[in-house]
Amino acid sequence: MKSKKTATDKSSKMNASQAFLRGLAGALFLLTICSANLKACDMSAFVQSDFAERCQLLLDLCEKAYLVRNLDHPDIKLHNGALSREWVRFYLAHGNHANTPPTLAFIASDSWSEAMNDVGQVIARLINTGIDKTDLNRLNLRILLLKEPQRIEKLHQVFKSRREFVEKSSVTDQNILENSDSSNKRKIWLDQALLVPGTAIHEQLADNAELLHKLHTDIDSHIDAFKRILEHENAGTDQEVIAGLFNSLQQEINLDMNFWETLFFYSTR
Repeated sequence: MKSKKTATDKSSKMNASQAFLRGLAGALFLLTICSANLKACDMSAFVQSDFAERCQLLLDLCEKAYLVRNLDHPDIKLHNGALSREWVRFYLAHGNHANTPPTLAFIASDSWSEAMNDVGQVIARLINTGIDKTDLNRLNLRILLLKEPQRIEKLHQVFKSRREFVEKSSVTDQNILENSDSSNKRKIWLDQALLVPGTAIHEQLADNAELLHKLHTDIDSHIDAFKRILEHENAGTDQEVIAGLFNSLQQEINLDMNFWETLFFYSTR
């Protein structure tokens, strides 16, 4: 005579089945990741046009996810899911610095890893809680730049020259404000550390009004501060005070430039 199956027996079997399915799903997920990573390590088959199309798809999905959230669209989960899946595929293929696309190999490994993590965090916020227009513009620019590596490389050369100038001037001109031509040296520093790189950055932001506004606002603010320092100097203010004011201005300019270096994938370490 067959024994009757109790509710406890059925529940145990159901739990066991669910555990098995979860384990199977986990195994398949790990297998997918491992397979993707193995393929991603082979950059010999890389094609820039295919990569550019992938970046464009990511751009389109980010824009759609932003719009459907703002419009309270009923298909928001569908769009968020599409963006999430595409970003996972993109990250598995290129997120690790060892898998940096050959056309972007000039980007330092730490900068690439940090940039991919930053982009991923912004996309996660876009999906989970939404982001404002400013963050969307910056996200879009970074993804767009991946399609056009020559724009990044050109700025990297400018940033490198700027860094070399700043480091050299800090060593050779420690007494910059104690010399008779200190005013001219300060003007040279402002030109090489702010105006030259600022002009180069401006050329790469032609289509981004929000970032152009930030750039112009920052530069105008620093120029105004420099003019006030000159006014103090002409009024006979003590040179130690002038030195302190200019040193503070230098720090503010360097801090602002760190923002642009990071935005354009340049190492700030």
